[in-house]
Amino acid sequence: MRTSDHRPFGQKVAMRLIKSPLGLKLSAQGRKKAAHKQLDNAVNETVLIPRQDGTGEVRIRVYKPANAKGPLPIVVFFHGGGYATGWPERHHAFYHRLMASRPCIIVAPAFRLSIEAPYPAGHDDCYDTLLWVRDNAEQLGGNADNLILAGNSSGGGLVLSTALRARDSGDIKIAFIMPFYPMIDDRASNWTKLPRNKITWTREHGVLAWHLLLRELRSRKRYDIPAYAVPALAEDVSGLPPALGYVGDLDILRAEAELMADRMKQAGCRVTFRTFDGVFHAMEDSAPQTPQAREVHLWVSTEFARMVDSYCSV
Repeated sequence: MRTSDHRPFGQKVAMRLIKSPLGLKLSAQGRKKAAHKQLDNAVNETVLIPRQDGTGEVRIRVYKPANAKGPLPIVVFFHGGGYATGWPERHHAFYHRLMASRPCIIVAPAFRLSIEAPYPAGHDDCYDTLLWVRDNAEQLGGNADNLILAGNSSGGGLVLSTALRARDSGDIKIAFIMPFYPMIDDRASNWTKLPRNKITWTREHGVLAWHLLLRELRSRKRYDIPAYAVPALAEDVSGLPPALGYVGDLDILRAEAELMADRMKQAGCRVTFRTFDGVFHAMEDSAPQTPQAREVHLWVSTEFARMVDSYCSV
């Protein structure tokens, strides 16, 4: 008997669309329309920051709680979208929940997408954003000692990539990280196998997304892929900041997320991690009114407040 499919219709259509490069390009056009969307009850700013390599600028969105007194923690947020699509404004509801949990500033870059430029373009944009936040924390109303990295799906992968890079360089002190259901392993053999009617992010999506991101390295027959591109390949995950993360049991990213959390714990990192039952990929965005999504929202908000209180200086 075929089991029923409870995934939202809109998400199923969107997931079908982005199974091809053309569909990804059409989806990515949404960032232009979203660029001027405003987060209610907050101060909204758009800033263009120069890239460290001199190749142009990165558009970033800055959100601040209205009438909040600083200095506040700063959350640098990397959006999801398989590294190939997405935009910062898609996650306004998440920003609002974080600000309601603990007053904080959100800085979210519209980094280069892999359909425009493969690795390391978008990764460099994320790291350049973090450097800019470090250097401008006081002007933003924050504190350079209270920098937090957060992101979902491929954005969670960018969180771990950026944290590894910051650890290795010693450039920046990160208070804690929040990689939510991170996309961090390009090896399909390591992806969790699930019934097709329960999957939103599929094997086909993953194969295409990783191909677009890594295509330049692979075209040069370079198969020693750096861990900054694929964090699951990192041989050493010790020394990373305290981490808060989760994944759903109906997500093909489940195995890689759980393995990374376990590896970090074994390496001595302080990790709070949970696997939610009945939760599929990006469910908190696509089906926010479901009981499962509300459970995720409450848990993240509660744990974020605890992490701020534990790891951010007053």
